[in-house]
Order: sequence, then structure tokens, then C-alpha cells
Amino acid sequence: MAKVAIFGGGVAGMSAAQELIERGFDVEVYELRGIPGGKARSINVPDSAAPGKKPLPGEHGFRFFPGFYKNVTDTMKRIPYKNNPRGVFDNLVSVPYLALAQLNHNLTILPASFPHSCWDLLEDIELIIEAIVQNQIPKHELKFFAARTWQLMTSCQERFIGEYEKISWWDYVDAERMSKAYQDLLAQGLTTSLVASRPKLANTKTAGEIYIQLLFDFTRISGADRVLNGPTNDVWIDPWLEYLRAKGVKYYLRHRLRRIEVAKDDKGTMRVTGAIVTDLETKTDKQIAADYYLAAVPADMMAGLLSKEILKGDPALATIESLGTSTAWMNGIQFYLNRDVVDIKGHILYAGTPWSLTSISQQAVWKKEEFPMEGFGKGNVKGIISAIASDWGYFINPNNNEVGANPGSCSLYLGDDGNKPAQVASPDQIKKEIWDEMKNSLKKDGKPLLKDEDLLPHGWFLDPDITNSSELVDNPEKLEEVLNLYLPDSFKALFLWIHQHERDSVTLEEIANYLEIDQYGARLEVNALIAKGFVGPIPRPKDCPGASPTVSCTPPKPENETLCYYSRLRHDSSANINSEPLMVNVIDNWNLRPLSYSQIPNLFLASDYVRTNVDLATMEGANEAARYAVNSIIDASRTKVPYCKVWNLRQPIIYSLHRWSDRQRYQQGLPWSGKLPWYLKPLFPLVLFLGILEILLLQLWVWLQRLCPWLR
Repeated sequence: MAKVAIFGGGVAGMSAAQELIERGFDVEVYELRGIPGGKARSINVPDSAAPGKKPLPGEHGFRFFPGFYKNVTDTMKRIPYKNNPRGVFDNLVSVPYLALAQLNHNLTILPASFPHSCWDLLEDIELIIEAIVQNQIPKHELKFFAARTWQLMTSCQERFIGEYEKISWWDYVDAERMSKAYQDLLAQGLTTSLVASRPKLANTKTAGEIYIQLLFDFTRISGADRVLNGPTNDVWIDPWLEYLRAKGVKYYLRHRLRRIEVAKDDKGTMRVTGAIVTDLETKTDKQIAADYYLAAVPADMMAGLLSKEILKGDPALATIESLGTSTAWMNGIQFYLNRDVVDIKGHILYAGTPWSLTSISQQAVWKKEEFPMEGFGKGNVKGIISAIASDWGYFINPNNNEVGANPGSCSLYLGDDGNKPAQVASPDQIKKEIWDEMKNSLKKDGKPLLKDEDLLPHGWFLDPDITNSSELVDNPEKLEEVLNLYLPDSFKALFLWIHQHERDSVTLEEIANYLEIDQYGARLEVNALIAKGFVGPIPRPKDCPGASPTVSCTPPKPENETLCYYSRLRHDSSANINSEPLMVNVIDNWNLRPLSYSQIPNLFLASDYVRTNVDLATMEGANEAARYAVNSIIDASRTKVPYCKVWNLRQPIIYSLHRWSDRQRYQQGLPWSGKLPWYLKPLFPLVLFLGILEILLLQLWVWLQRLCPWLR
């Protein structure tokens, strides 16, 4: 059977490896880090375990499995775990509530699943009414948002791609003229906290599709929100790796992809002839030979691997360079508590907080028999809050490659340390700001649920993907290690040139001259360094003389001033570097995203930047992209094995007539109307009946599966 080399051992790489090995392919996986799972991994806190105890659990960010995830959950069902009938999938638990927290407001609880009884229904209605009253969104604004929701539900897919892709979520929901409560909850809350994108940049296709899928999930008994019942690697990633290796996958940790080599074959077709990876343990290079090569690395890494020869073989891959800078930071921090403080079984969305927080109480959802709190650390942990900050301050718009900052991302609680975005705050400042934002948002009856004395001594852990520049300034060995881990060779060389330049900062023209490319290409290259925090942009006079850069929440204005670029490791002792920023879907970037196959016949792509139905950088998107890539490899190899099944997003029958009507209008160049033409109205009662029947049958099937496990 053909051999496939996969570069990247995260969700995409492991998903592809599973589908390939189960179909008889010879599979090798090369993962950069010493822990499998990519962004989905969990991390043991170093030196935190007392004898006989487990290390404190840390996370890149908590896992969130909405009900509309179908592809990744199908993969999970085939990964054995103890006596679970459906493998690691049975480690998912539905959470019944979603909580909304706002600064200096009481906590608002909302239902996150379909009511199981009439009493549940009455309770859910009461919670929703209380939320509307407490958050004081005017009725006319709620009515407008409901109308916009109806428009999304009844629009055809062609309109999503051709129209909504080009409209920001902020403009679609007309947030500019609405109240602050409306902006915080319905405009800012959805995009920043859930998809890590700013509402003025996030496209309505992505934000709208995810929003209505979450709404559709409320009609399922499983609900809109599922989480794992233990630390991610314990209950998912480690059993997955064990299963893959048992099936015959060769999975190598700490192997860095350095180069993909291509050349023309006898017929003049550009093909991959091999790849160079570095074993970071032995510091030796390896030549990898395979029949097919699958790049399952993030867009920011793939952008640095695109050589001139690769782009000659497939010029369309050049768009990945823009996607590599279309990123945001979305990283986690864990707080270890001496009492069980926030026992809410569900996620908490902190609307209106400067750093756009979400959190979950881990002890409320973890399996107590298998992962008791007293079994971690020194045995004195009673609760764990896992929080994620989704607004770190700076962003790059891939449509014009301009750098900006969000003035609303300045800290509130750093006092004498000054107001600043998270990207240039020290680890201690990050901990203080996130803790204080949560403390001042989590209130019941006007009283705070969190107190400073609840936090254990040194009881916090920041995602190690965040490296503070103070750790690197006087440590050349650590700097070299970080550069090798975080940057492809071409980006590393550019950073060192800027870092070691005789002046404090350099112009775009100087960068272009150094790289011997035009200024457009130079901006893409330097923006790749900005996206990870290695380089900072500053407005300067055209010759960039003089004083060192200063940190500010005032966004640079490229249209008014010349931007110059400086090394943050040289000037900002509190600046942070992020090894794994998250790709975000901004306005009109669908056309930038590649397919899973390329014009180089044996090179394939599987990552969350590939075009997928879910259209979002998620575990589901990565898994779906892997399925497309495997199908393309099956096709290219002409192997007689079944293709991977790919699930599309759910489209309830009840809206089918409206979507069909809207498709006709869109093809005729007409705007959305939401009204059925006269000849379709007689069919609506039948469609309504079928829609209700669909919902009831879905619930019946879930109930039958619970009663009869053999049906699962």
C-alpha cells in the first residue's frame, strides 16, 4: 500500500492518520512538539505533583464540542477507551447551562439544551425572561436582532458565500446604532469570545452560520454545548495516539518540518520529491521519502514553507501567505482554588470585558470518580477555573495587510502598571487582569462569587504557548530554541536581521530590499512575525530615527503614517510571543482559502484554514479538512477503499422552502425578502409538519439510544 508522510500531529494530522491507517495505507506522522494533539492538547504543570498525586492539569484552552460537530465526533467513536461502548466519544458530557457575566452585574443563567420536561421548559422560559430584563436590551433592538436571525435561517448557501462573506458581523447586526448591552452581548460577545474575531472584521457568513447552528442545537437533547469529562490528553488525545500506534502508525514527536522539496518529473509535472525534518532531540536532519505528502501544519507555518518552486507548481497556494497573518490570539489560563466556588455546569461568557473572557468550572464537569480534585497537585485543590482570553490587542487585516489595535482591549485593573493589551503584559499582569475581570463579573445578588483568598498560593498556570520576551532577552540558547520551534527558516532569518539591525527599527522598503522582493511581499513576510509577536509595528517619521518604541493602546494608522518595524525582544521586556495563534475568518477571505488538494499531484493540505463546511478554525474544521485530504489521496492513488464520509452543517426541513425561494431570488440578482411566493405558500403547512416531525424523530432516536446502547 502507498506510504503517506503527514507533517503535523494535531487534530488534522491525527484524524488523517486514523482514516488512512484504517484503510491500509502506510502512515508516518511528524509532530513538532513533545506532546501530541496540537492546539487540542492538555499540559501537565511542571513540578506540581506531590508524591502519589497527579500533576496539576493545564490547557491550551478548554475544549468545546457543539452539538453540530459530526466529523470529529465520528472519529472519536472509533477510538477505544476502557469499557466505553462508543470509545472516547462517551467521555463527552452535555452541559445544561450557559452563563452570561458582565462587569458589576449579577450572573445571568441561560439554558443550553432542549428541555427534558414541562418543568424544564418553564424554568428555561423564566431564565430567558430574567436574562432579557437584567441585561436591559431594548425591545426594539431584540426585535431587530430576531429579524436578522430569521434572515440567516432562511437564506440560501449561495447568498452566504456571495453576499454575507463580504459583510462584517458588526454591520450586519447594525451594532453601531444600538445600545452598549446589544453591542456587548450580540455583536461583540458572539464573534470575539466564540470565534476569536473582532465583530468589525468577522464576516457574517462564518459568524452567522455558527450562530444559527448553535440555535439549531437547542432542539437536540444533547444540547448546544458538550465538554470532556477529564483533562483532554487523559480522556482523548493519549488514547488516540495509543490506538494509532497500535494500528501501525509511526508517530514521531519533536520533529520539525524544515523544507518540502519539489522537482519536475519526466512529464514536466512538479511533484514533491521528499521533505527535510529535524529531530530536535538529536539535532539531526532526516530525509523523508513517501508516495504522498500531507501538510497538516497551521497556516502561519505553512506560509513560511512555500518555496518559489512550490508556488511555480501551484501558484494558487500563494494565498496561504495572507491567511498566515489572518490570526488572533486565543489562549488559556487555569486558576487552582481552595474551595469549590463557581459550580455552574456550563461555560461562562464575560460580555464586555476588555480581554473577552470565557471560562468553565472544570470540577463541575469532570468525572469525579476518575479525576477527583484532591488527586491533583498537593491534594489541596478544591476547584479549577479554566479561562480563555480572546482579545490580546493587535490584529492584521489580510485584505489590506494592515496592522491595527483594538482600543477596547486595554486592561482595567493593572493600576500603576498602566493600561495595556494582553499582548504586551507580563505573565503576572495577565494573571491579575484576567482574575480581576472574572472577580468583578461573577456576582450573585450583588455579592462577588470569587475572592482573592480563594486562589491557592502560586495557583495559576498560563498556556506555555505564550512566551514572555523577558525570558529570551539575555538567554541566547532559549531564544534559539524558541525560534526553531515557532518560526520557519525564512521567517527566522528575517527576524534575526531586524533584531540585530544597527538601528532600533527598519522600514518596509528596507525589508523589501533585504529580501529582494516587492513591498507587498515584504509586508506579508513581516506581518507573519507581527502575528506571533516577534516584531512590533510603530508609526514613525519616514526615516525611522530616534527614540525606542513605546507601548500604547492607540492603534497604528498606516494610511496616515509610515509604519516601521522593531524587535520586541530588543525593546519590550513585557511583550509576549505566541507560538500558535488561531486563524480567524475575516471579511471576504473565503477565496483565499485553498482546497485539500493542490496542482502538485502528491501534495495535500489538512488544516483548519482549508475550505470546509464548518468554515471555522476548530477541531471540527481540522477533522473535516483531514477527511477531504484523505479522499483526495484515495483518488490520486486509485486505491479501492471507501471514501471518508463528510457531514455537512444541519439545515432543518422547516426552512427548506424559504431557502429554495431565496436561491431563485439570488440567482436573479434580487435581495433577500423572507417571503414565500404565492405558488409555494400552499406547501408550507406540509413543510411545517415535516419540520416538526424531524425534530420529534431526532429526539426519539436519542432516547432510544439511551435505552438501548446497542443502537449507538
